[in-house]
Amino acid sequence: MRSDDRQIRTLRWGSIVRSYFDVWSLGLAAVALTLWFITVHRANFASMRLLGLVTILGWTYFLGLAIAVASFVIALLRTPVRTSRLVISLVVLVVFLYGTAAAVEPTSSLTDSWIHAGFTQYIVQHGHILNNYDARFSWPGAFSLAAVLVAFTGEPNAIAMLRWFPLLIELLYLAPLLAIAARSGVSRRGGFLGVALFYATNWIYQDYFSPQALNYLFFLVVIAGVFACWRPKQPERRRPVGLRVRSLVEQARDALRVRRLNGRDVVPSRDPTTLLWILALLTLMIGASVMSHQLTPYALVVALTALLITRRLGRPELVVVGALFAVGWLSLGASNYWIGHLNDIFGGIGQISTTVGSNVTNRVTGSASHRLIVQWRMGIIVMLYLFAGVGALRRAADSRALEALVGAPFILLALQNYGGEGLLRVVLFALPFSSLLAASAILPRTRSSVRYVRSKTVHHKRHRFTVGVVTGVVLLAFSLGTTVVRGGNDAYEAFSLGEVSAVNFTYSHARAGQVIGVVSAYLPLGQRDLGTVDIFIADGQSTPTPRAVLETFSKKRPHWIVLSRSQEAWGEIVAGYPRDWIKTLQAQLVKDSYHVAARWPTATVLELGQGK
Repeated sequence: MRSDDRQIRTLRWGSIVRSYFDVWSLGLAAVALTLWFITVHRANFASMRLLGLVTILGWTYFLGLAIAVASFVIALLRTPVRTSRLVISLVVLVVFLYGTAAAVEPTSSLTDSWIHAGFTQYIVQHGHILNNYDARFSWPGAFSLAAVLVAFTGEPNAIAMLRWFPLLIELLYLAPLLAIAARSGVSRRGGFLGVALFYATNWIYQDYFSPQALNYLFFLVVIAGVFACWRPKQPERRRPVGLRVRSLVEQARDALRVRRLNGRDVVPSRDPTTLLWILALLTLMIGASVMSHQLTPYALVVALTALLITRRLGRPELVVVGALFAVGWLSLGASNYWIGHLNDIFGGIGQISTTVGSNVTNRVTGSASHRLIVQWRMGIIVMLYLFAGVGALRRAADSRALEALVGAPFILLALQNYGGEGLLRVVLFALPFSSLLAASAILPRTRSSVRYVRSKTVHHKRHRFTVGVVTGVVLLAFSLGTTVVRGGNDAYEAFSLGEVSAVNFTYSHARAGQVIGVVSAYLPLGQRDLGTVDIFIADGQSTPTPRAVLETFSKKRPHWIVLSRSQEAWGEIVAGYPRDWIKTLQAQLVKDSYHVAARWPTATVLELGQGK
């Protein structure tokens, strides 16, 4: 009887502890959301300073973010793990990191999002793309889908989608990320922590209204589908454990043998009928991707190849289909782009140092605040990869698919000429898998049927409190860093309502064939009148002096010039211009036959005088 009483008492205490964890997790999530609402209500966009979004958030944001992290950690340490509680905590964390800017700023940031809205509007109005206008129109799939949504909702344009699109697409990423984590070979808690680290380190602002944001969703869904369809087959004999050269050579040979290409090293996780349906859907998604974005299909091909080599993809047909689709669309569907631009496509092959320089070295310029933001961004990625390296050594695994998926996208650096954002995209493609490896540094999986690398676990008792503190500190540090650096450019990448009104005024009064001049591209430009009104950017691809900008305007003589607060901030932060430089420029332009056509607190429109 005493034994039975002890068991009953243990069960009761276990139930009480689980209820305690649930109440605290949900309660803290509710408190965090309350503080978030207070933050966005108090934030004053007009008072933003050079460090961007972080300068207007206030203490309520940082306290709420810390509480949101605590809510997630408490749910993560609960036994047994409850998926619903963790998902709620993850959603709250996503709202903090990706919904704050949308709630605080009066309109959508980033010029490219407005340009993409203009592409969409052109398709809505004309029913086809504008040939020979922009290379992005050679991959019109995402713009066409957006045009269908605009027509279906009855909106006049896609501008209503821009502001909240980053939060929406990040929430859509959650489902495939959880599916990847559940079948990637990490522990269950490690999988949830890996997803949280993905959001906490994703400062790479590629989730704005754009084809790459949609195609990243396609990328995640395809990888999640492959993980769900196949699992590694247990070897017929035990492999030697450790890092011996002979073992590694044998593993490399096995990865390239015909038996692996024939699918004999994997076990299907679904019945044949379901497997065929999933493969058909994945093929359809790859087809949609190749028509929508220049880089994602090739990232998919190298990722699927990595999965095939590491025994997570059954057969090579999906790799072949992806490669044929990508090359086929580039050859036929994107012919308007590559005719006359072959050097743009193939000119960067093998020039890794040039690509890295355009992505890293050339960005560490400008004011001290701008250099600080860039250095913090690089620091976040370096720290994540250090954690990922430790996680790769600590965890036991049936397959080294995660490690291969982290390394595979870097092949694109040697094969692409994508410009200054190539390295950012490569890091983003590897981010879900490097985050899972980083989570394994804290919560490693220590048991598996095969260990290609010996687990380096430290032999001591891991108390729940210690693990919780380490997890919370790491996650909070990454979240705070991402908050700072993700919005670090918002002083010139986010726009006021006055700037939107100034641009709309200029479009409404500009006649066909006239030119609108701006100092830099940091304005809500391009959302209308494609092919009718030209945009002239004085800075081009460089950062000339204010005097050189004036001389450029004097030579080009655009009929309209828009000067704004965002351009002024760009000049101070990135180009190193003196304070109030834009007022001086405006005064000189007024002396040079321009007059003020309209004025707002944050923008001024100049018009060229009659007969000039």
